[in-house]
Amino acid sequence: MNILVCLKMVSQTRFTDSLRDSRTDRLSGGQLVMNPADSYALELALRLKDRRNDIFITVLTMAPQYADHILRTALAMGADKAVHICDKAFAGSDTIMTAETISRAIKKLPPQDMILCGKKAIDSETGHIGPQLGVALGIPWVTNVTDISFGEDSDIELVRSQESSVVGLKLKGRAVLTVCNGTGMVRAPGVIGLRRSRELPIELWDRHALGIEDAQAGTNGSGTQTVSVTETKFRNRPNKTYGSVREGTAQICSLIKEACSHE
Repeated sequence: MNILVCLKMVSQTRFTDSLRDSRTDRLSGGQLVMNPADSYALELALRLKDRRNDIFITVLTMAPQYADHILRTALAMGADKAVHICDKAFAGSDTIMTAETISRAIKKLPPQDMILCGKKAIDSETGHIGPQLGVALGIPWVTNVTDISFGEDSDIELVRSQESSVVGLKLKGRAVLTVCNGTGMVRAPGVIGLRRSRELPIELWDRHALGIEDAQAGTNGSGTQTVSVTETKFRNRPNKTYGSVREGTAQICSLIKEACSHE
């Protein structure tokens, strides 16, 4: 079984105008790390590999060259192969163009039985890439996955979180799965894994390797572009306890009227 895990490099620094790339509306600067939801996706893939010895895990990122360290971390954790999509022409890609570029890379790999992504990245928080990858590859996708396991006859069983319930699903055929944060502890690389990760090669693929023309890459091929971003500011209000539902309801109505008066 082949499993692909998509990784993104993000900044741990709080989202501020001073660290925002004006072309991409993404964080720059600060400590650059693996996106937390992607690390959970990788952990679920590694747990499946712990149970079966026929699983081969490929990790892939589309990022500048200095993102190599997140691929090395993934290899140290137990991934088998790393692919780095890297080309200056890809700068400014919107989510549709990013998904299209990643799908080109996936099609160059041996057939992947399962493709995992984090639910969303902490820098842009769109949550688009997983579903858009499913569309680009022409395969189903499932969002908000919290667990993956093998059922009877080696069927893949999923647990999916919804607003007020948890749903069990059975996966038949290839699919893209987006994984929620907090699906258990993520393992840390061990000494042997770190040594192994330094010995494994990272495949570097540019636009020519993926058959993408300059006119299709990055901002040139993107149908959307961020033009402005405004940080939402919330007013802190003290917690209050009311003696009855009637009193609480009256206070809520008062707050709504106050908010409407400011529009």
